[in-house]
Amino acid sequence: MIEEELSKIWKSSPQEEQIKFDKSRFLLDVQSNIDDFYQQMKGLFLRESLGVIIAVPLIVYFAFTTTVLLTKVAFLLLALWIVYIMYLLRRIKHTVPDQFSMSYLEYLKETKKYLEESKRYRETVILWFILPPGFLMWLGLFGSNFTDPDNLKPQLIAGAIFLLIGTIVYWTNSRSAKKYVGPKLEKVNGLIKTLEE
Repeated sequence: MIEEELSKIWKSSPQEEQIKFDKSRFLLDVQSNIDDFYQQMKGLFLRESLGVIIAVPLIVYFAFTTTVLLTKVAFLLLALWIVYIMYLLRRIKHTVPDQFSMSYLEYLKETKKYLEESKRYRETVILWFILPPGFLMWLGLFGSNFTDPDNLKPQLIAGAIFLLIGTIVYWTNSRSAKKYVGPKLEKVNGLIKTLEE
């Protein structure tokens, strides 16, 4: 009922008013997409923070309880890597543009930069998020089994589990960059062009 009334008003309006209405609708749609993206990023930051709070003490405890030097070093490096990832995520979190401290066009341009960075991180997740911990975990397990070179079973099992998890993380991030962040970036680019006309 309301949609029909709005459609009638839109059709009976002069062309200039229709263009303004279309721009306003486009602006609201893009803003809704941006707000949704930032809300989901807050959830990601929260999940990653909880993961760090749980993982780092466990890894450090395991590093100090093992007697094998290679395992100790590998797991301490793994804990440092996790702390670095948390630092990286916090840095990204603090680069979220503040809509109320700049003009709307500047806000959109800053949002564009943020989305481009987010897309790049997702596309290169294998280099900075998957390979480093995989190597350090394998090194730690190798060190703990160094006294018994014939016992490869734990390394093979851990390797298979990590390969599965790494593949899932890589696939979800690649898909997210293409299907989720990419379209939002296109909408923001479109709105920037519209506002600059």
